[in-house]
Amino acid sequence: MSEPTGTNNRLLVISFDDPLRAQEFLLAAARLQRDHELQLHDAVVVRRDEDGTSRVTETTDITPSQAGVGAGVWGLLLGTLFGGPIGGLVVGAATAGGGALYAKLRDTGVKDATVEKLRNAVPPGRTAVALLVSHVSVADLQRELTRFPHAELVETDMPPAAVNAVQEALREANRDPFTG
Repeated sequence: MSEPTGTNNRLLVISFDDPLRAQEFLLAAARLQRDHELQLHDAVVVRRDEDGTSRVTETTDITPSQAGVGAGVWGLLLGTLFGGPIGGLVVGAATAGGGALYAKLRDTGVKDATVEKLRNAVPPGRTAVALLVSHVSVADLQRELTRFPHAELVETDMPPAAVNAVQEALREANRDPFTG
């Protein structure tokens, strides 16, 4: 395993010409995490159709509505237990609002503003995988990326040496094995 890039979370966004290739890369990132070659904190898939419309799939970020529903259910149960039906409604509503606020304040994954920016940064007809990572084995990431022809680096805040390694891997993936 090569030297990790550090403990700071870094964003790496790679786009693919085929949504299935994007999913395959996401699986490769999960395998790298399993093998302790990187620490994956969040992943977002942005698919942009030819007409420019985009769809986003987040893997781990809790949305305010999800947190609100979860907290509201617990509040309803506990409020009913200790305060009867009226207590359940009051406590349920209060905890739902608190849960939604908590999720909004604690956006630990790829930031919502970054996701919105990516909706336009991903070229039409391509699907991008945005990974929030730390402790990256650049050599192992580079090895995985060489398997993905037509993949492109969209955005990253990785250190310059890691960016160069990613770009070299993407160039290598597009080389013709017969002409070099």
